[in-house]
Amino acid sequence: MKKTLFILVTAVAVALLAGCEQERMPEPNAATCAPDAFQAALNEMRSEANRAGFTEECRAFQKAKQMRQWEFKPSPKDNY
Repeated sequence: MKKTLFILVTAVAVALLAGCEQERMPEPNAATCAPDAFQAALNEMRSEANRAGFTEECRAFQKAKQMRQWEFKPSPKDNY
């Protein structure tokens, strides 16, 4: 009985601790995708998959940011 209970408690403990091992990626925004913060976040991540995912998400964030910026460019003067 004690052996079965020990195995059950050990299995539950392993299952609970397995969820703690997963690291979370920071949300891509202007603060986390800034060059210094971006490099610091990459250095903190242990998983190569998370690093690649965060890099791609920051690239997408920067691209979307560039698309939202608008600048007026007047048309060239007509010569009729």
